Amino acid sequence: TGFMFSSYLEHPTHCRFEGQDEDEKIVLLLRSHPVTNLSWILWALFLMFLPVFLPAVITTLGFDDPFNLPAAYYNGFLVINYLLATVIIFEGFLYWFFNVYIVTNKRVIDITFTSLLLKNVDLAPLENIEEANSSITGFLGTIFNFGNVAIQTAGANIAIHMIKVPNPVKVADFILDRTKNNAN
Repeated sequence: TGFMFSSYLEHPTHCRFEGQDEDEKIVLLLRSHPVTNLSWILWALFLMFLPVFLPAVITTLGFDDPFNLPAAYYNGFLVINYLLATVIIFEGFLYWFFNVYIVTNKRVIDITFTSLLLKNVDLAPLENIEEANSSITGFLGTIFNFGNVAIQTAGANIAIHMIKVPNPVKVADFILDRTKNNAN
C-alpha cells in the first residue's frame, strides 16, 4: 500500500500504466529521491512564514509602522503570497509524482511530466539495451545515495536518462540483469 509515494519499489502490486501489455509485469518503479523535493518545499515554507516575520524585519530595518496600509492591500498581499505557495507545492508534487521510470519484464519506460499540458514517454525494449551507466554527484547525492542512470540502446536511437533516482548503481545493475535474462 506504500507504493504510491515510494521512490524505489521492486515488483509493485496493484500498479499499472497506460499501454501495459496483458503479459507485461512491472519489476521496478522509480521516482526521483524524496530529498530532491527539498528545494520547492523550502521555498513554499519560506512563503508561508513570510507574512509572520516580514513586519518584524521591516521594523528592524528602521521603517515606521510598515503596515500602515489599507487592509485591502495587506489582505491582497496575503492572498497572492499563499496562492503562490500553493502553486509551488502543487507543481512541485505533481512534477515529482508523475515523473516515473518503469522497468518491466519487456521494456524500460521513462514518463516525463513537464507540465499539465505536456507528457513525454520514452520506451526502450530490453533486448535493445546495450549499456546502463550510473553516476552519483554532489554532497546530497553522496549522503543520500541518489544519482542518475543513463541507458543506451542499440543504434543510439533512444537514450533514457533516469534523473536523481535512489541507488543508481543498483538500478543500473538491475536493468542490465533484466536485459541478460531477457536475452536468454
